[in-house]
Amino acid sequence: MIRRYFLFGLITLLFSVSVYAQYKQTGGFARLRAMGNNPYVVDPSVMTVNPGWAGYYHNFLFGDLGFTAGAFQPGGVGQFVAANFHVGGGLALGGMLTRNDFLGAGIGNLDPGGLVGQINTYLEDAGFPQPTGSPTYVVGLNNNLELMGSIKSGNTAFGLGVAYASTTNEFAPDTGNGAIGSASQLGFNAGIVTKLTGSFLLDIGASLIMPSTDFEPAVGTKTEFSQTIILVNARIFWQYSSKLEFVPAVAFITASGTSDLGTPSTTGAATSTDLPSLTLIAVGLGMNYKVGDFLLAGGPGFATISSKRPEVANVSPELTTSAFVFPIWNLGVEWNMNDWFVARFGYFAATLRTTTETAASATAVNELIITSFAGPYGPSTVGGGATVGVGFRLGNFSLDATVNEDVLRQGFNNFGGGGLTGATFAYLSLSYAMP
Repeated sequence: MIRRYFLFGLITLLFSVSVYAQYKQTGGFARLRAMGNNPYVVDPSVMTVNPGWAGYYHNFLFGDLGFTAGAFQPGGVGQFVAANFHVGGGLALGGMLTRNDFLGAGIGNLDPGGLVGQINTYLEDAGFPQPTGSPTYVVGLNNNLELMGSIKSGNTAFGLGVAYASTTNEFAPDTGNGAIGSASQLGFNAGIVTKLTGSFLLDIGASLIMPSTDFEPAVGTKTEFSQTIILVNARIFWQYSSKLEFVPAVAFITASGTSDLGTPSTTGAATSTDLPSLTLIAVGLGMNYKVGDFLLAGGPGFATISSKRPEVANVSPELTTSAFVFPIWNLGVEWNMNDWFVARFGYFAATLRTTTETAASATAVNELIITSFAGPYGPSTVGGGATVGVGFRLGNFSLDATVNEDVLRQGFNNFGGGGLTGATFAYLSLSYAMP
């Protein structure tokens, strides 16, 4: 669980942008991945965590084709679609549709704490009868609608967003086991971007995510899980010179929840217990150095994470896990080679030191180098080491992609050779700036 939240928090930290650069209506998660998960570059994907930035990207369509996961999900992993429209004055309205494989953070991320998985595991372990005709107790969330609005006046832009998703698994057969299982998530976010002086700009965003799930059997007592997740991120952009900009960034996450554990019999009573809690603080300090069509961006960061799993009577003792991640390196290069082609290179690596303590055992300490969080699953989970990407500009349409490194390693063997490198583009983002 601590690893899941670390990824969620790291994504939040990664969205830093510069107010002083020209806001190009291009980019996306594929661009960030190709530049080593770079947290310090200008990119419209920041709207997914701070709706205030929608004030700077009017009449803009964007989304991801993601990557192919084979026969298990032929439609692609990480796909989403979003739009933001200028409606007059400084007002803009937009929306976004995401699935349970959304690769960003904020209120577009469905069930970050995995409550549906937790309740289904508990119900199975507790011996609840499976609803007749259903493959599971509670169906996972998989269709999130987010609405956002922004207003820009002078040097300040403010935005609000709201998102909601739900599922219901209801069975009332003539014979067999009837039950109702449901899950839902309500989220709110807000963001402000304001220029303090000629050289400093302040960016503050906050999100509130409230997932919940419950299962009510025909016989037995109801089981409920609920959680509250709060994210706050703040950034200051300091324009040191016409070529150099420094970008310090801070992110904070706290998560907690409760569960009412029912029983499959009419004689038992539900018991209330706390869900695992988590606190994360992440800090990064990067720079953008731009000369002509060449951009060098990146810097170090660190994160501290603390997670507590409460004691389960006669099952497991209280478990406390803490982690210190340092250094986190995000480095990227971008070169606009001509009007229609962009080349990118990046590097990402991090060192994670974890400490686990229980009431029944001594402290255990582990240290490892993070070279890959989960393969290609999203901007925070790009494989460690070097990354490569390209961008194509065709009028107002843009296609950004990360490149499968095996294609480069195969070299001329790709032409008439026997090498099987798989897909040339590992991840794809699309965008269109309406004239």
